[in-house]
Amino acid sequence: MASLLGIRNSATKGALNDGSLFEHIPLEDPLDQLLSGSETRPRRQVPSDFSTAYSYDLLNQYISGAQWRSLALASSSTILKTPAHQLSALLKLWTYRTLALCNLRQFAAASRELHRLEQAGVAGWPFELRVLRAQLPGLAHHDWLLAIEQLSALTRACQRRSHDPLCRERMFRLQLLTIGACLRIRGGAELALSLLNRLLLSSADDPRVVSGAARIHLQLGCLERANELFGKVEALVQAKDDKLLLMNRAFCAVAAGRWEQAKELFASVADLSGEQPIDADRISAANNLALCELYLGNPQSMLNMLQHLMVSLPAAAGTSEELVFNYCTGLDLHYDGAKLRDAKAKKLSEVAIWAGDGFDTASFKL
Repeated sequence: MASLLGIRNSATKGALNDGSLFEHIPLEDPLDQLLSGSETRPRRQVPSDFSTAYSYDLLNQYISGAQWRSLALASSSTILKTPAHQLSALLKLWTYRTLALCNLRQFAAASRELHRLEQAGVAGWPFELRVLRAQLPGLAHHDWLLAIEQLSALTRACQRRSHDPLCRERMFRLQLLTIGACLRIRGGAELALSLLNRLLLSSADDPRVVSGAARIHLQLGCLERANELFGKVEALVQAKDDKLLLMNRAFCAVAAGRWEQAKELFASVADLSGEQPIDADRISAANNLALCELYLGNPQSMLNMLQHLMVSLPAAAGTSEELVFNYCTGLDLHYDGAKLRDAKAKKLSEVAIWAGDGFDTASFKL
């Protein structure tokens, strides 16, 4: 299959629409490569006409459908067809291109493309493109210290305009990304906690922020501080059966090894009967409910729960890398030999029907 995208055009050398800025990216999808020749996967038509400028509506449709290969091709084609003087439009299109490469896990290629783009010396990069560029040292080269430095620089820039609600929202998001980057480096927990406490000073009345901070403290083993913050959330939320409170209590029970209590709390949130709208919180609760069964010594029950969840919600839960990983972990614990291989092959085929491009095949633990 052809590579994505080694095309050239007559654009001005060094301009943002110069075809030499693009990397050659393989079109093959790792999930396709794992399937045997007799198995079929719904085929998605990818753009093949590189003389076309594609609409933003179509590019956004590709994002909604996780069609990252199509997005990478279509955005590249549109960049080539956009006049060099339309800098704002070109930078927006480069945001689409970089987003596609990152979701295809082509981080090194994305990093090289943005490095070339920087050489053009064009200012006014969109915020989303700057955020992607800031994270790429960590994603592409595991240089999370540089990623933290670049994310912090963006945060300071937003701080200087903190009177603007949009900048405050961006600053909050950047702080979360920086905390996540800190947790990826050896010895970064202390810095992450420092940033987290600073974030709490500006969001002390937001129960979701306080709850998120409490859960991170819980993961890092800071139980006393976690319980203190969970108590603040309880005081902030009026409805005592709120999903947020129930999930927090469940995570506290998990941390204390009270699996039966955690199971009951997760079950009260999951409620996948169809009477309540399915959302990410309910899927997360159902996943954790299944894990409780594993820790209670019931791996078959865990497998049954996860399989039912993924079959019932194939697009939302069936393509979740975390759920697939947990399911395959359960298979590893419960089966071996040919039965294990057959069970994983069956799950791979089920996921392939619904998964978009760039699914992490390491989730299958093959």
